[in-house]
Amino acid sequence: MSRPSKETGEDYIGLAESSSESEVSDTEPAPVVAGTKRKAPEDDLEDSEALPAATTYEKCYNGQPLPPWLHGKQRLGKGSKPAISDMLNEEVKDFVDFISPTGEERQMRQWVIDRIQRVLDGLKMVGVEAKAFCFGSFSTNLFLPTSDIDMTVMIYDKGTTRVASRYATKDSVRKFLYTLAHELKRSTFASKCEVIAKARVPIIKTHENVTGYAVDISVNADSGLGSARVQKSFSEHVYPKTLRSIVLVIKQCTPGGLGSYAITLLVVSFLQNHPRVRSGGLDLYENMGVLLTEFFELYGKRFNYDNVGISVRDSGNYFDKRSRNMLNVGQPYLLAIEDPCDETNDVTKGTYGISRIKQTFAGAYDLLNNAIYAYHQTRKFGEPINSTLKATAVPEQPGSKRSKNNKGGKSNRKSAKLFNDDPWAPVSFLSSILKVNQSVVTARQRIIATFHKGTMQRILGVSYNPVIVNLAEGDSNGIGSVSAPASNPPSNPPSAPPTAPVSEPENDAEVISDDGDDGDDGYDSVDSQEADDLRMLQQAFGNTTKDPIVIPSDSDFEE
Repeated sequence: MSRPSKETGEDYIGLAESSSESEVSDTEPAPVVAGTKRKAPEDDLEDSEALPAATTYEKCYNGQPLPPWLHGKQRLGKGSKPAISDMLNEEVKDFVDFISPTGEERQMRQWVIDRIQRVLDGLKMVGVEAKAFCFGSFSTNLFLPTSDIDMTVMIYDKGTTRVASRYATKDSVRKFLYTLAHELKRSTFASKCEVIAKARVPIIKTHENVTGYAVDISVNADSGLGSARVQKSFSEHVYPKTLRSIVLVIKQCTPGGLGSYAITLLVVSFLQNHPRVRSGGLDLYENMGVLLTEFFELYGKRFNYDNVGISVRDSGNYFDKRSRNMLNVGQPYLLAIEDPCDETNDVTKGTYGISRIKQTFAGAYDLLNNAIYAYHQTRKFGEPINSTLKATAVPEQPGSKRSKNNKGGKSNRKSAKLFNDDPWAPVSFLSSILKVNQSVVTARQRIIATFHKGTMQRILGVSYNPVIVNLAEGDSNGIGSVSAPASNPPSNPPSAPPTAPVSEPENDAEVISDDGDDGDDGYDSVDSQEADDLRMLQQAFGNTTKDPIVIPSDSDFEE
């Protein structure tokens, strides 16, 4: 399936390619196409075997450690096996629930912004006033728990929303940043502030003392506010829930260099040009797993980076990079994404790690499908029969009998018994490409504990009224949060300024993504250096499979 460019009429991509019946075998099942409805096959278990009482699992069906987003999860129902595509989709939901910040974490970030505003209010500035605005992933609700807080300080003529002319030059901005850095340290907001004054967009890089959150502060850089409005529009109104979920998974497994804005536009373009999405015949939220896999396939293996640019304007289209003067002759492989706020601006023009990002997407596609296929073979035969998938096989149980027929490809009613002798053991596909360090979980727990100690509340002189979550619903993120607090609003909350969109800010000193996710945030990500070196991808993902495998269809589970 492909969609021609509106400008050139050429086909640039293939979102999915279906196999003929003759190409489908027991060991190479047909790919799952997003939105396809299937009848779930009968379970291999005897009818008398009921779902056991809730069990605390520490490992998956194949003996691998259970990822934190699956703790306490148990969905296999008596009498039927869920489709693999449904299992993957539910795991995406589980991961998003886990990684989404709690009410306490959100409020702590807001209080960090309030602390900066307090410092700004204390500055002796004649005829002008400074207001702190947050942009990037926090303002769009697309942030990870350890993401930086990106802010800009708008300096207006008093009583207006007009940028003060005397703060319109780089020299005046640099002087203001040094003054602000001094005041931030004096107010105990931060112990250390680094002013990157020689960058094209000068900034302060610092860490707030109570929370430890990294904060980047610029001055009069209002372009980020325009991009935030675009992202919120797409994520809240055009593709509610689905866009945010897919973006969070992609951000988690993507190395630094590609910010939230660029990733969001990539996903939006993918959805705009997907045939099933365009036809309106697809429930996006119930097909996120397959859509995620197809995203990795498109941008990792099929997209024509050398010639094609991406636009999400007017329902989305592709364009010839030469026609928009976005082709770098020396580096034609660079990604080109038109800024919907300014069609002359290339959102990714400062991103030079695109080869590594493309390899990451390709590796994620291969590894995710290998994990799916290993489970498919285990569910059908009792173990993976491909030698390249043996590393993810179920450990052989002492004394167990392998009752199967590999050559004939016939399933066995006792094969489920070989799942570590537990047919209800959890299954994780995303753990083949995602990993969350325990240090991240610990840091999140510390933030929540600090919230309930009231440290920030005492500093700001505010109170909160926690809304208790129904405990019967369980702890969706495993962090231990039971409240969604609401603080007293600041006395003079700033309103969003009416600004004309301009180009995304760049930094000559270092590459800083629009959401600040440019450093080591405690998450492991794929970092492959060679396109054909899958071994590096395996090491990065902790996976030893090699062959790219298509997603099996449910018909392959039928006896």
